[in-house]
This record gives sequence, structure tokens and C-alpha cells, in this order.
Amino acid sequence: MRLRTLLAPLSLAALLTFSMAAVAQEADFSDQELDQFVSAQDDVMDIRDEYVQRIEATDDRDEAMALEQEANQMMVEAVEDTGLTVETYSEIAQAASQDMELAERIQDMMN
Repeated sequence: MRLRTLLAPLSLAALLTFSMAAVAQEADFSDQELDQFVSAQDDVMDIRDEYVQRIEATDDRDEAMALEQEANQMMVEAVEDTGLTVETYSEIAQAASQDMELAERIQDMMN
């Protein structure tokens, strides 16, 4: 049995992307914070993609859990390496999910 049904695809990625952190509707993030977010987002998604494949390829629950923990730590480090805290990263992600203007601004920065 594949473990994808047992483990959420990398809980930190889900937390970082869909955080329910309390964020003001009109959040104001600096260009520097948004640049850091974009950089972190690229790294987090690369790590997530790699580890989802590795987790789905194993039938060993313990190995899958170890891989998930390893991926979570790598994602935290990727965020922190940009100079953002995980909390700020989560706040930006949440704000962008609620504010189309911010989401478009981030999308423009990613291109």
C-alpha cells in the first residue's frame, strides 16, 4: 500500500502554503520580504516535489515518516536561509491567498 494516503504530502509545505495564521486583510509586506518569499517558495516547492516522489516510492511507513521529517527540516532551512521566518513566510502565503493584488504582485516577481 502506498503511503500517500497515510501521510499528508509534506505537512510543512501544506502549513507554509495554507497557513491559517491571522493576517490582516490589507497586509503590507516590503519588496524585500516578497523577494525573500519568492526565493523561498521556489526552494520549498522543489524540496516538496522531490520528497513527495521519494515518499510515494516507499512502502515502508518508518522510512516515509523519516523522509517527511527530513523534508520539513529542509523546507524550514530554505525559508530561513532567505532571511524570512517561517511565520512571516506563512503570513505572506495566507495574505496572498486572500488578496488578489498581492498574489498578482508575487506572480509578477516569480516571472
